[in-house]
Amino acid sequence: MQRLFTRILVPVSFGRSTHWLVDKAVQLANKFDCDILLLHVQSPSLIDRLFCNTIVPNPYDNFSFAGMEIWMEDLKQKQKMKLKEGLLMKSTIMYGWWQSILKDVIIAQHIDLTIIAQNANQYSNSIVPRINIDKLSQQTNCPVMTLPRSFNVRDLQNIVVPVNDVLSVKKLRIATFLSQGNRGCIYLMGKEEQFTAKTEKGSLMRSYRLLSDFGKLNIQCALRDNDDTARGILTYAKDVKANLIVVNPGQESQIKGWWRKSMEKCRLNESSISVMTVSV
Repeated sequence: MQRLFTRILVPVSFGRSTHWLVDKAVQLANKFDCDILLLHVQSPSLIDRLFCNTIVPNPYDNFSFAGMEIWMEDLKQKQKMKLKEGLLMKSTIMYGWWQSILKDVIIAQHIDLTIIAQNANQYSNSIVPRINIDKLSQQTNCPVMTLPRSFNVRDLQNIVVPVNDVLSVKKLRIATFLSQGNRGCIYLMGKEEQFTAKTEKGSLMRSYRLLSDFGKLNIQCALRDNDDTARGILTYAKDVKANLIVVNPGQESQIKGWWRKSMEKCRLNESSISVMTVSV
């Protein structure tokens, strides 16, 4: 199968998750022969946000900015030694907002996979609460993968893929690509209505047949009758001991509830299982 990933973007926050996240990035890069770009975004201070009309570097931040550059260079040099020969690792520090900078870098640098560290404490300096993963994947057409600390690329075997009335070929291709050589299983999840509505039933069956055409794969089909789509997917993924959930932005990745609009970032991407969000 054609390579789907060639350049991995790794946003780092200089927090506790930084070192292990870059370790996971190196694992993925070595497995799929990818180059790595490390990115840190220095966001404006509270004073800048209140009194400045434009986002420009604060001259009083020069010292801390220089320290970050030294720290980033040291991180890069240590991690480069773990990469396979011929693969590259670069780094950059930019000033601005995480959401907009990530979007611009992904597009300009032709990034085809972004990985972000999950963090159980959403009030820490984790990057996940600062961005809208759904919006980022839709704007850039780049898969965004959130990783827990327990992730190991060698364990990337059981992959859950929810199937809806809109057939997502890209989502199925990525699941197939990631499962190659791991002797794992791809679990297709369909709604109970798929067996009563002809169009939806067709999507489930077409997904199964399409995966079968990709090669000899272990494929399982399951029904979900839970109205809360994301919660049902997560429960099923835990039951089958999945290592990855591949979803489309929107309903598949959001936990329903009254807080959904006010706390949009509390979603499936913060689960204990790796989640990859793929635009349709």
